[in-house]
Amino acid sequence: MNENIVEGTIREFGGKAKQTLGAAVEDESLRAEGTADAAAGRGQKSLGHFQAAIEETLEPALDFARRQPLAAIGIAAAAGAALFAAFGRKPE
Repeated sequence: MNENIVEGTIREFGGKAKQTLGAAVEDESLRAEGTADAAAGRGQKSLGHFQAAIEETLEPALDFARRQPLAAIGIAAAAGAALFAAFGRKPE
């Protein structure tokens, strides 16, 4: 599991605990700090899920490149040439 998912979950849980404690003791600054921590935890968790999705998407391409390095270089060169042909020229 992605480290950001775990840390974000813990941070979010801690923030919610601060919110609850702040509400119980009527400390608005503690409650606000808890709200900020919970939001930051949710953001970190979302980043972790995004990173995991990218890794999962790229893994087959990386496996192919490890098994067939010359073919991967050829494909990359052909893609680069196609992109240059499509976008590399200046309009006349």
